[in-house]
Amino acid sequence: MTEPLAPYAQPAPAAPAPSKGSGFGTAALVLGILAIVFSIIPIVGFVAFLLGPLAIIFGVIGLTRKFSKKGTSAAGLILGVLSVIVAIIVTAIIGAAAQSVSDSVNKEHKIEYVVRVSGKAHVSYWTDGGTSNEDITANWKKDVTAKGFNLSSLTVTGDYTSPTNVTCEILVDGQSVSKNSGSGTTAMASCNGSSK
Repeated sequence: MTEPLAPYAQPAPAAPAPSKGSGFGTAALVLGILAIVFSIIPIVGFVAFLLGPLAIIFGVIGLTRKFSKKGTSAAGLILGVLSVIVAIIVTAIIGAAAQSVSDSVNKEHKIEYVVRVSGKAHVSYWTDGGTSNEDITANWKKDVTAKGFNLSSLTVTGDYTSPTNVTCEILVDGQSVSKNSGSGTTAMASCNGSSK
């Protein structure tokens, strides 16, 4: 007697290979997000110059690995490149603004004090060293050089014994910034200006 044949068992179908996550892609994405955030913040934006290239490196490694998702690697790579570009632009803008402020602060200005009188007068004017005074009997002019933002002041007072006509004017770099006149006994004119 023959033994009955055992039923033939079908082999179980092979499970599909699990889709692997990419540690490099995740790292690239996280570094790319941090880099783009830091790249738009003035002063601390230099951090993007460190994190951006790391995101690019991890993104490239993630894209070249087999059996890994490529989306996070590509996103991290793109964010890394963008963060470096944005950081360069922000740094250039801040550098240009700082240079402009420095140029403005250190720029030399020519200040001209001009007085016109019809008799004796007393002149008082401001320089970097403080207030200076002079007695004059005719029209008078004084040139002063000032750096950056500087206040300028000029006062002319006529003789107190006889009527006088007095006029003061302040010019900064050739442009009149203040002009005033007075007449009579002890006539007075006062001018104030600033260099910017």
